[in-house]
Amino acid sequence: MPSGQRVVLRHYPQGAMRASNFAIEDQVVLVPGDGEFLVRALYVSVDPMLRLFIDPAPLGGKMPPMPLGTTIPGPAVGEIVQSNHPEFSVGTIVEGRFGWQHHAVSNGAGVQRVNPKLGGPENALGIGGLPGFTAYVGLNVAGGVKSGQTFLVSGAAGAVGSAAGALIHARGGRVVGIAGGEAKCRYLVDQIGYDVAVDRHAPDFMEQLAKALPTGADVYFDNVGGPLLASVVPLLARGGLVLICGLMAQYQGDAESGVDHLPDVLRAVMFNSLRFQGFTQVGRDALRPAFEAELAELVASGRMKVAMHIEDGIERLPHAMAGLFDNSVTGKVVVRVGEISR
Repeated sequence: MPSGQRVVLRHYPQGAMRASNFAIEDQVVLVPGDGEFLVRALYVSVDPMLRLFIDPAPLGGKMPPMPLGTTIPGPAVGEIVQSNHPEFSVGTIVEGRFGWQHHAVSNGAGVQRVNPKLGGPENALGIGGLPGFTAYVGLNVAGGVKSGQTFLVSGAAGAVGSAAGALIHARGGRVVGIAGGEAKCRYLVDQIGYDVAVDRHAPDFMEQLAKALPTGADVYFDNVGGPLLASVVPLLARGGLVLICGLMAQYQGDAESGVDHLPDVLRAVMFNSLRFQGFTQVGRDALRPAFEAELAELVASGRMKVAMHIEDGIERLPHAMAGLFDNSVTGKVVVRVGEISR
């Protein structure tokens, strides 16, 4: 059997997450049984929401904690190297929740074959995977992209935010993004298709944002939550929709603990007749064929740009995860841990 490594939870984070919360161990590679196959990982996904599940009291104690020493879960793309499964042959490139490890055994549940029309296999973890599908579902919940609509997207340089902006642009909508840093803002406009991107670190951030939204935003695609939400909702158009996709500002605890922003939000909701809608991609598999067809056409035609940040080596996974919060990068973050054998 092949050898490999895995990343495990060493310590529960206390406050901000650190690379030292994880450890890298040698992996015991299991033999696939009947109806199973062995996957060798190629790319492993790094996702901010994972932060919620590695606390000593996940989701405020609503879930039991992950035992220390457990392999970190999460999506990955890999190549099948052994198979006893009649529907998955050796050499097939697949995506699934294989975790942070070099090898995984699967029975095929929840596993998707990677669509080669979406470009490189790493795209199955980005624009063609969970981030892209989440953005697609959000726009479906919003009723699509209508002529004359303006969308505002927070966390615009992240995996879901960049996918949402690219989809809105490709569908002919006007899209304004919020990101951290001038370089990210330039990238969003020049490469992804944002009409305007505003630096949330700028001293005149709110003035710039108001100027970019002269008639307000019809839809606010929120990936951040926190104080930013309270600041932004007064800039929505009357009858506007707030789509709650993520709450990254709150995954490591509220940076402004003790500050109650709810009155400001409710005031904007009342005065502007706003609507709030949370959503998830769970249970939306019926949309997947249409999603893949649209994405494949957009990528092939060059009308959609792919934003990826790739690091190399399984030892980079803990650092990449901590970096999502300490030193955010543009696009979907993945770590390459293997190469296709053929």
